[in-house]
Amino acid sequence: MSLLRRIPNLELLAFFVVLSVFFCFYAPHFNTASNVENLLSGYAFIAILAIGQSYPIMVRGIDLSIGSIVALGAMIIFDLVMIWEVPGYLAMPLALCVALAAGAVNGALIVYCRLQPFVATLASMAAYRGLVYAISGRQLFPELATKPIRDPWITGIEEYYDIGGATGLDQVVNLPWIPLSFLILIAVMVTSQVMLSHTNFGKNFKITGGNPEAARLAGINTKRTIISAYAISGFCAGLAAIILVARLTTATEALGNGMELTAIAAAVIGGISLQGGLGNSIGPVVGAFLLGIILIGLTLMGVSQFVQQILSGAILVGAVTYDLYMSKTRARRARALQSGV
Repeated sequence: MSLLRRIPNLELLAFFVVLSVFFCFYAPHFNTASNVENLLSGYAFIAILAIGQSYPIMVRGIDLSIGSIVALGAMIIFDLVMIWEVPGYLAMPLALCVALAAGAVNGALIVYCRLQPFVATLASMAAYRGLVYAISGRQLFPELATKPIRDPWITGIEEYYDIGGATGLDQVVNLPWIPLSFLILIAVMVTSQVMLSHTNFGKNFKITGGNPEAARLAGINTKRTIISAYAISGFCAGLAAIILVARLTTATEALGNGMELTAIAAAVIGGISLQGGLGNSIGPVVGAFLLGIILIGLTLMGVSQFVQQILSGAILVGAVTYDLYMSKTRARRARALQSGV
């Protein structure tokens, strides 16, 4: 039992498994290889966004601009490849740098201009979206709107890796192919989790979010930590932009609309406390795919889209309520320890 308690997000994982089993029995074609492939490729970028969103939330903030940063990164790739004929292996790193810088600007607005995170990122959300329209190659060169991106460095991200082909296992069981975008997600999750758990840089996010004043007195550069949190969020949005461009082979001005809410929901469902100072990189990934199996399962069951939105909202409310309950529980335990009870 003590070993089970050490597993991160155990309750969420259990709920994920129970829900998956339920849909396997009651949702037609849910337990098929093609559906698994669709789930992995369709929600990998949401999970990456949720990992990125977890950092601002950990430092008691929020990032409402990630949808616009996704669109900005995607449009930069589109313009560089389609207009300037820049190869994909250069266009993608440039887009990542711009996305990271956009996130860092959010952090700077919060730290140096002393704006509330909600206000700062709401303003930058509008500003970055306007910038997308301003640089849109689809607007400047309408003939490009119907031309797909064919750069192999970009489209190759949508390729699949056969997990059974190398071992012959696919002759025994029907194993799905793993999208490269999902492998990118795994790399991001592992890197982020190792950083949060085993480096001072990663631990500073939780310390700063848990008690900013105590972190400052302990010698932590809280300003740099907050800016870094938003920069990481922007970087993850840039990664999501690359994956989306690879899937769509184009970029639109409206790309990313509403993704910030989905990422926030996945992060909160995954155990990232809105009170700051708590969380890991595994929970947001599970939260993202939990939302995915719910939406896909309900769709296969023929449930109306409106009902799906209501259920998704109810799950988010439940996750926030649970977070508040756990925060109060932790506060009571802390007071009890301080009083020596």
